[in-house]
Amino acid sequence: TAHSTKSTVLSTYRTLHKLIRNLPPTQQPNALTQLRTTYKSNITAPTSSIQPLIEEAGKKIAYLRIVTPKDRSTNQKSSERWIYDGNGNKVFNGTGQLNRDGKAVSNWNGKNLDPCSVKRHRQQLGRAGFVNNLHAKGLF
Repeated sequence: TAHSTKSTVLSTYRTLHKLIRNLPPTQQPNALTQLRTTYKSNITAPTSSIQPLIEEAGKKIAYLRIVTPKDRSTNQKSSERWIYDGNGNKVFNGTGQLNRDGKAVSNWNGKNLDPCSVKRHRQQLGRAGFVNNLHAKGLF
């Protein structure tokens, strides 16, 4: 259909444009002019030849996703570590102290089980092929 083809073409153009904007500044002008001229030259292309052009654009998108550096504005610039005292107040400059025995604080011990750990354990057993334990129980 014409509407879905048009939206696909516009979507590939937008994606390519966004990826080109993430290229190093020396490569951007040439890539942008190539993108514009390629899309403008195919404005009058027949509908039968649009699908191969969309596939070619998809290959370029895949290549640019591999080659282009990630967007610096979305990446975390530095990692920060926050330490809290016993009252829940944030201790600055990482000057907190460990608890007496140096172990991690947890609500879960040998007397009660962490529900997330139990769920993960059951999923891993199922993945390994241990669906149930009827073979160990026997038939009564």
